[in-house]
This record gives sequence, C-alpha cells and structure tokens, in this order.
Amino acid sequence: MRETGAADEARQRRRVLHPRHSKHLWHLLLASFVLILSALPIRGDSVGPAERGVFELVNQLPGVFYGVVWTIMQLGNIVAVPAAAAVAVGFRRIRLGLDLLVAGTAAWLVARVIKDLVDRGRPGELLEDVVLRGTPAGGHGYVSGHAAVAVALATVASHYLGPRGRIAVWTAAVIVCLGRIYVGAHLPLDVVGGAAMGWAIGALVHLALGVPHRIRDLDPGGMPGRD
Repeated sequence: MRETGAADEARQRRRVLHPRHSKHLWHLLLASFVLILSALPIRGDSVGPAERGVFELVNQLPGVFYGVVWTIMQLGNIVAVPAAAAVAVGFRRIRLGLDLLVAGTAAWLVARVIKDLVDRGRPGELLEDVVLRGTPAGGHGYVSGHAAVAVALATVASHYLGPRGRIAVWTAAVIVCLGRIYVGAHLPLDVVGGAAMGWAIGALVHLALGVPHRIRDLDPGGMPGRD
C-alpha cells in the first residue's frame, strides 16, 4: 500500500497544470502600450533622426555576420511555426506544440493586417545608402512579421523551458529582430512594433490557454499543492 501511495504521489508531483496568471494580463497591456508608442512617431515618407541613427548603426555592421544572422533569422519565418510545433510534438510536448502553432500563426496573420493599415515603406525606399543583404523585402515595413513571430514563439516557449532554454530562445529572438535591421529589411520602429505585438500575442495565448505549472508539494489532505 505504501508503494502504491508513493507512486500516486510521484505521479501527482510530475503532473503539469496550466493555470492562468494575472501577470500575463499585465504583459498583454504593457506590450500593447509599447506597440502603440512605436506607431505614434511613424510618418509614411520620413524617418526621424534617432531612428535613422539606430538603423545605420546596425545596418552598417560588417557583412561577415550575414551567414549566421540569416540562418537564425529564419526562426521568424512563417515556416518556422509549424516546424517548431512539430519538434515539440516529436518530444511529446503536445501542449507546447499547440501553443507555438497558435501564437506563431496569429502573430504572422496580425502582422499582415497591421502592414496593410500602416503605410510605411522599407528602409531602401525611405533612406539613402542602405546596405541591402540578400533578396530585398517587398511590401510595407511596419510591423516586422519576422520579429512578431520570433518573439511570440519565444514568449510561449519560455514557460516550458529551463533557464538555459529561455536564454537560448530569447537570444535567438533578439538576433531575429536585429537581423531584420542588419539586412536592410526593416527600420527600428518596425522591429519594436513587431516584437511588442509578438509579446502581446504570446501573453494572450497564456491568458487563454494557461501556462505550465509543476506540482511539487502535497498538502496534508493529499491534495496537490502549487508553488
């Protein structure tokens, strides 16, 4: 009987819950605020001096970084969404796969809608001496879909990973964001807006579906406790 009780307790300790936390509402509100702030200075035919300076600083970095940056930058491509979900499912993390698919797809779709609403060109259309690396991007610039997808995926995945995993996914997301400036595809406010939107969508997914929460303790009555 003791062995059975111990086994039941162990199963309860390993069980994963998905509660909803009010902090994700605050994340959603903060991310939405940043998104709005990033859109306010935008003018369709001009770029402010501060944004221009940041763009030139990143865009004019040595070309030797292009190969690595381009590779990591694909994590913001829409193709990365089903690929990431498939990897999660392959590791038997079904819930993670679902969250990644929902957040990444939503980020890509919403980015397309915002692009149609905000008529802002690409850097090559608005600035001189832009260093274009790879195939020039077409369409409108605000917001960056790559930044939105990468940050949405990182936001969702963070709650399923340990410290090293979280550092890895957020480092990749930052490289995607900076990479879009580096290759001349986006201006800084495009990237900030995309990242904020991806963060907001990730927080919304957490609010709607919950986040993983491991049970570590049992109370005296045998009910699982939450840390």
